[in-house]
Amino acid sequence: MQIKKSRFKEIRLRFLSVSVVVTLLLLLILLALSYLHKENIIHLPEDLTRVINSVTLVIGTFFTASLLLRLTIKRVYNFFDEPEERIFYSKIYSWSLYSIGVFVILYNFGVSLGNITIFIGLLTTGLAFAVRDVLLSFFGWIVLLRKQPFRIGDYIRIGEDEGKVLHIGTFYVLLDRTHELPDEYTRVPNRLFLEKSISKLGKDILQEQILFQLSQMPGDRHELTGILREGIAAIAGNSNHLMVYADIKNEKLFLVVKYMVHPERRQEVRSEVIGLVMERCGDIIVLPKT
Repeated sequence: MQIKKSRFKEIRLRFLSVSVVVTLLLLLILLALSYLHKENIIHLPEDLTRVINSVTLVIGTFFTASLLLRLTIKRVYNFFDEPEERIFYSKIYSWSLYSIGVFVILYNFGVSLGNITIFIGLLTTGLAFAVRDVLLSFFGWIVLLRKQPFRIGDYIRIGEDEGKVLHIGTFYVLLDRTHELPDEYTRVPNRLFLEKSISKLGKDILQEQILFQLSQMPGDRHELTGILREGIAAIAGNSNHLMVYADIKNEKLFLVVKYMVHPERRQEVRSEVIGLVMERCGDIIVLPKT
């Protein structure tokens, strides 16, 4: 009995939301008024009858599309294995249903197919100029889902923003900068992924990079880099792809440190690595001015 009640509650919550119930009641009232007028039980003005029929058509069409979407969207979503494909095709499916509903409404209002095509063309042209950034974000969303430069769960860096990809939305990508605080995330507009380079840092293990500006080249450079490698490997617990070297960027001398680290230990290891480097060569490191 408990299982049946739970199943009934699940179905009720899935199909009988407040918006569905209100829309259904309004649709039934309009259909009842039309039926009573048709059977000459009540008399309604002709203008009011036309309004009721038009409103009934609009509400009935969108209600049917919404109900069909609720009944079938889960099957469409589960048909694909990859989360990016699920997001993309479920969105396309829902937009297609509502677009068909709009065409049905326009056709019943006497708009020909040719006029609908012209209307869509003019509307698209106007929107392209009015909401350029929104359209760029939308096309960026399509590119991200189809080309997959990164996946949900990957750690990426774009510009100054960095974090774990939580969700690839229609207009924004959510990046989790601090996984211990689920409410702290960054929204990056999809259009930026078309304009800036993307660094994929990894998923289960990341490559961290730290730059230390130097005032001069250390005299015992080879010995120093060897000591730093051993210390960083001990701190990170991983010596794979560990690099310590000097480099020149923008006419400035830097000590570059690269190492692999697990995401949950990232801040802890970074702090200890900075401390190690400051301890070994703090006299030649140029600290940022405050």
